[in-house]
Amino acid sequence: MTFLRITKPHPYLNSIQIWYEGSFPTDERRSFADLVTLLSCPDMHFCALIDTNQLVGFIIYWQWPDALFVEHFAIDPAQRGKQVGQQALAQLLGTDYTYIILEVERPEDELSQRRVRFYERQGFFLNLFDYVQPPYQPGKAAIPMRLMSIPSIANQSDFDTFSELIKKQVYERFYR
Repeated sequence: MTFLRITKPHPYLNSIQIWYEGSFPTDERRSFADLVTLLSCPDMHFCALIDTNQLVGFIIYWQWPDALFVEHFAIDPAQRGKQVGQQALAQLLGTDYTYIILEVERPEDELSQRRVRFYERQGFFLNLFDYVQPPYQPGKAAIPMRLMSIPSIANQSDFDTFSELIKKQVYERFYR
């Protein structure tokens, strides 16, 4: 599996846009045009996932000194069930970070419970501290979610520090 970092317009963006917009509700993502304006951000990694010379998905993550935050991750629907997602996460988990963190919907229905179980099988822990995903645009509503991480976040103080980092570096810094 290859992570091809995209830092400027690229032909893969057409397929990725379809998966991005099809996989994440409008309130849980940026407009794709806004996302493309961030490609050159040094701490954001927008990566096409390539397996045997074929685009199979994408991952968007933010890299800071002590944490890696996965903002969005999706696999081509035609490739689901083939362990492509597991392979991509295994490669990401091989990086050297104190914490790897991602947001998930609260496990209140079968689909969100399956998503949480998928990440738990990859080694993530569901942190039970209250968390809301900040809105992608000012004036929009925050969305109740959970953070999952490797390792588990041990206390409220550390959890608050990570929540604030995500809020400031992924969301609020791009408000217009």
